[in-house]
Amino acid sequence: MAINTALHFGLLTLSIAGIATCQNNTSGLSKQVFAAIDSRNDQLRTVNREIWENPETAMEEVHAHEVLTSFLEDQGFTVTRSAFNLSTAFKAVYSNGEGRSVSFNAEYDALPGIGHACGHNLIATSSVAAAVGVKEALENQGVTGTVVVLGTPAEESIGGKIKMLDAGAYENLDCSIMAHPGNNAYGAWSRTLASWRANVTWTGKASHAALAPWQGQNALDGFVAAYQMTGLYRQQLMTTDRIHHIIKNTDNLVTNVIPDRVESEWGVRGTNRARQAVVIDQLNSIVEGSASGTNTTVFLTKVQDYWDQNPSFQLAKTYYNYLIEYFDPSKDESTSEFSISTPEQEYEDGGSPSASSDQGNVSWFLPSIQVGFPIGGTAPNHNAGFTKVAGTDFAHDQAITVSKVLALTALEVLQNATYAEAMKKEWEEMIAALQF
Repeated sequence: MAINTALHFGLLTLSIAGIATCQNNTSGLSKQVFAAIDSRNDQLRTVNREIWENPETAMEEVHAHEVLTSFLEDQGFTVTRSAFNLSTAFKAVYSNGEGRSVSFNAEYDALPGIGHACGHNLIATSSVAAAVGVKEALENQGVTGTVVVLGTPAEESIGGKIKMLDAGAYENLDCSIMAHPGNNAYGAWSRTLASWRANVTWTGKASHAALAPWQGQNALDGFVAAYQMTGLYRQQLMTTDRIHHIIKNTDNLVTNVIPDRVESEWGVRGTNRARQAVVIDQLNSIVEGSASGTNTTVFLTKVQDYWDQNPSFQLAKTYYNYLIEYFDPSKDESTSEFSISTPEQEYEDGGSPSASSDQGNVSWFLPSIQVGFPIGGTAPNHNAGFTKVAGTDFAHDQAITVSKVLALTALEVLQNATYAEAMKKEWEEMIAALQF
């Protein structure tokens, strides 16, 4: 499932030609688009702070849902709350005549116990700000088409985007665009790992551990056996494979009672769906063997299936070009310390996949990107230290800057039919080559 280099770079000439043509058109819009975002920066900062200061976990994002939908409604978007059969999802739309449709994903769920340690407050802020910029072009600058903001809950757990895909949220859209914060690097063409999670429960038989241990069937032994076999299996894993696990619950918490039930959660990641399937098959064998060897029963229930993200090279190239043209990080003292690579360099590096996202599933349905932007600090994502950094003024300013570049990238799709057709063709050929 290697990505076809000839495919991407064979279409790159057409992509650059489209960009050059439309940059002249978009440059006339940039001041108005940027001004529209800047004029609402105080409101956007309030939105950001409200989400960051009131962290809510998956499918409990009631306050964030209200803050975001109210803001977008106030900006003139037509808003559908609790959309696609998800109580904390939403859809916000603004249209000006017939044309193509661009979409931005807003994430806003937090992590249990550590709040917005993945910076979803900034993802939501950058997406709604970008949509405001595109709306300015549609409403006042003669651009035709539609801009959509999709509020996508539960990215950190069950994957709201997957459920929304199933409900038709991404149908009739031409692209899906979003941004994600990190520590110290800008990225335009970044991939993600395929991620699978399952609840695994061992069931045995309780017994007094001293009086009659022979009458017990130790569910904890089932978990430990699987844990140990997985440790041995790691010797044969590829360097990009991941297996992780936690114990979630056990019924018996007394040392002299043999545990009769242990609930756990297991995760598997791989560079792509095909490689991930190999690891999952072996994990299934390990789990079944652990139950057989400990005289327990085991049940496995899948709870997550995030596909690897395969971003649009054309969208990435456009984003990068506009970032350098208008906000070259190397020329700003506040951002010059951060690294930045061209999409070609990122492609040669394989997109440096590490984390996972349900945006990966979206990338298999339509052209998409999830760019990365730095907010500083040394604590990595999913660490309490990152939560603190995600609430800084600098992080907000970075999200606003990125939103402006996202808006111009979306306008490229709306304004340039040749570019949009090439983007779609590139994506169709890429997905055909990657079929699982």
